[in-house]
Amino acid sequence: MRIAHISDTHLGYRQYNLEERENDIYEAFNQVIEKVLEERVNVVIHSGDLFDSYRPPIKALKIFKEAVKKLSDSKIKIISVLGDHDTPKRRGLPPHSLFDEVKVLGIGKLEWIEVNEVLIAGISNLRGRGIELLKTELRKFDSIASKYKKSILIAHQGIDRYLPFEEAYELKEDDLPRKATYYAFGHIHSRILTKFGRGYLAYAGSIEIMRRDEIESWNKMGKGFFIVDFERDEPEVHRINIDIRPQYKIEVDLTRNRLEDILLKHISSNCEKAPILHIFISGKNVNVQQVIRKLNILLRGKVLKYNILFRDLISPQQATPLRSSEGSSINLRVLISEYLRKHGIKDQKYVNLALDLYEHLSEGELKQAKEIIKNFLESGSQ
Repeated sequence: MRIAHISDTHLGYRQYNLEERENDIYEAFNQVIEKVLEERVNVVIHSGDLFDSYRPPIKALKIFKEAVKKLSDSKIKIISVLGDHDTPKRRGLPPHSLFDEVKVLGIGKLEWIEVNEVLIAGISNLRGRGIELLKTELRKFDSIASKYKKSILIAHQGIDRYLPFEEAYELKEDDLPRKATYYAFGHIHSRILTKFGRGYLAYAGSIEIMRRDEIESWNKMGKGFFIVDFERDEPEVHRINIDIRPQYKIEVDLTRNRLEDILLKHISSNCEKAPILHIFISGKNVNVQQVIRKLNILLRGKVLKYNILFRDLISPQQATPLRSSEGSSINLRVLISEYLRKHGIKDQKYVNLALDLYEHLSEGELKQAKEIIKNFLESGSQ
C-alpha cells in the first residue's frame, strides 16, 4: 500500500488577480500529478481545498478532469475530503461531484472505506457550530480503527499546536483519536510532519505560495506533497518537491545599503520564471517617491510583481507614491498614515499599530496581526 498525500491545491486561485499566478497553480498541480504517476502509488488522498472555490472556473475543472483521467488510467484511486474553500453553501453539490472517479468522504459525518486492508476514514471541513459535531464524529475513529492493523484519518482542520490563536483552530490535540497510522491533514499551508499517537501526523501543505507568510516555510521545506509507504509496521514518509515560481522577502535598510546591491541577487538568477518580490524599505529620511521610481527602473521586465512596504517613515505625508507597470502596490501605508493624522490620531504608536496591522491583514496574515495586537496590549501601549 502506497499513497500520495496532497492538499490545498486551490485550483482556480488567481493571486494578485494575475492570470500568470492562476496558471502557476495549474502548472504546479500538473507537476504533482506527473510525479505521483512516477511513484506508482495505489491511492491519492487529497485533504481538502482541491479547488479555491466551490464554483471554480472552467479551466480549473478542465485541468482536474485531465488529471483524473491520467490517475484512473493507471488504476489509482482518488479519495478526498472537502476543505473550507470548496465546501458549497446551503448544502449544494461540491465541484468534486462532477467526477465519478473521486470519492469524497465525510460530508457532515465520519465516513470510511477499506483499500488493500487499510482503513481510510475522513471527515470534511466543519467550522463554527459544527465543531462539536466534528469532535463527536472523530471519537468514533479509534473504535473502527481497532479492527485494522493500519489506518488513515483524513481531515481539513486547524490544530491548536500549529495555530495558536483560538479563533484560528478547530481542534486541540486532545480531540484527535490516537489509533491512526497516518493522519492526512489539510488547511495549514506549511508542511508539517510529526510523530503522533502510533503513527505520523502530516500537513502536506499547499503546492504553491499562496501568501507571503509561506515564503519562509517554502525556503526550509519546499512545496509539493508526501508519499507514504505502508509496507512496514511503521509508515515511511517521503517529501516530494516540485518547482514553482520563486518569491522573496527582502529587507533593505537604506541607511546602510543600496537598493541595487540587495536586489541584484534576487533578479539575476537563472530561474525559469520571473520572481515575485516583497520589499521592506526602512531607514532615515526615506524619500518614498524616489525609492519607487528607482525600483520601477531596476525591476522593470525582471520580475512578475513586486510589493513595496515602507517601515519607520519620517515624513510619509510628504511623499507621492506611484504605481509601476510591473504591478507594484500603491503605498497604502502612506495613505493610511495621512488619513489617521487628518482625523486627529497623531500619537505615533497608534499610527504604527494601524500600519503594522495593514501590512499583515492585506496579505491575509491573521495570525501575525493578532500577535501584533497582543504585544501592543501587553506592553501597556493603550
